[in-house]
Amino acid sequence: MLFLQSYDAKANKGFIKYFIHKCVIRYDQPSHSMRIRTFLQILLFLCLSLAGYSETLSLEDALKKGIVSAEISGRPYDSSRIFLSSYYGPCLNLHLKSKSHSTLSIILENGRFLETADTSEQRMIVTQQELISLLPDKEKKIAIYAMCTQMHDHSPGSKSRLSMGPMASGNLLKLTRFIGHNKFQDQAAQETIWVITDDNSPDNIYSENENELKTLQSFITELTGKKLAPLPQRIEYAEGIASGEIIFENKEKEAYTMKILNEEGETIVTYFEDQPIEKPTRTTLTWRFRYKGFPKGVYYVKLMNSSRQLIANRPIIIK
Repeated sequence: MLFLQSYDAKANKGFIKYFIHKCVIRYDQPSHSMRIRTFLQILLFLCLSLAGYSETLSLEDALKKGIVSAEISGRPYDSSRIFLSSYYGPCLNLHLKSKSHSTLSIILENGRFLETADTSEQRMIVTQQELISLLPDKEKKIAIYAMCTQMHDHSPGSKSRLSMGPMASGNLLKLTRFIGHNKFQDQAAQETIWVITDDNSPDNIYSENENELKTLQSFITELTGKKLAPLPQRIEYAEGIASGEIIFENKEKEAYTMKILNEEGETIVTYFEDQPIEKPTRTTLTWRFRYKGFPKGVYYVKLMNSSRQLIANRPIIIK
């Protein structure tokens, strides 16, 4: 008694791989042995014969030969699904129809441009290779992983129709293959594409996945020679009170301004501005500065006259 549970013939890069997942053979009588052996030989012959008619070729070549028809469009909006981007990830639909009497293995290459006649719509690029098995005179629909190469145009919609464009080359092709290999089909990878296609800065790349972020930034900076901006120094905040005195001689009527500034010259606190002192006198100013949530660093208490001449400059070190 013969139990053949499953058989799958799959084409991969021009090679046919056959998988007979499980074959359990029971012999109720010895006379069945030859009959079963013959059956298996016939089955193997049929499998090889069917595989022999399978043809592997690119979608572009299949379209040129007229053995398939293809419709590529943007993905229709579906409010019931979790948010999916219209310009990266599985954002395009491919509808293939076979016109052949043979089984076809169709390859859509990573790095293939997909274009629309509408110049206001984004030109897309495939970021994951697809190998599609198409039975004779049958049709199949799949989602295509692609990304935008023109960030300032709008993404293709469900009514948009895209056609096969040329293959990318150079750094862009290297990048799309890197994205496909690492399965980085997200916004961070899209931002990396725009570093090349739209001359964006690699500082625009962001991912909550730190490993992905570092991997993409490292790859694109090495590929293009663009540099990341230096990271800002870590800011630490403090709380406390600073105080002191400023003693100065006023020889004639004058107006004074007293402020606290940071190291960049930005005003933090204004005690008084253009405050007049009418008579010549020796003046003592006592100041007090309560700080909370200020970055650690050096600040300055400055006293200036109406001509913005510096009368006193007292540093405050917050640490």
